[in-house]
Amino acid sequence: MEERRAFVRLDTRLPIAYRVVPSTATKKSVTKDVGGSGVCLFLDEPLKPGTPLHVEIQLPEQAQPVTFEGEVVWCEEYEVIGKTHRERAVEAGLKVTQMHPRDRQALLNHVILGLKPHRPA
Repeated sequence: MEERRAFVRLDTRLPIAYRVVPSTATKKSVTKDVGGSGVCLFLDEPLKPGTPLHVEIQLPEQAQPVTFEGEVVWCEEYEVIGKTHRERAVEAGLKVTQMHPRDRQALLNHVILGLKPHRPA
């Protein structure tokens, strides 16, 4: 499969709040990975590709969350097999459709710093 991403992704779990536009009902979740032009996150329920979302991501180095408007590009359900039970989980890939340059820069800085090798103290 050909890679079409414009930005590298950082595998990271960050708190996220999202709502389907124009709804006011906010749901909370976590990211699977983040980049400058998109995010993969875990959902409670599947969403159709093309669904518009308002998203807030809390970066650890910032008091205020990074916000953007996005659109679901893909959504997949899968089965999680545990020791005692099975459950369904959902992942979705979002593309950023509108983001303030300040928020994009903060997100890119987080990704770049997260990719740098850490030197032992």
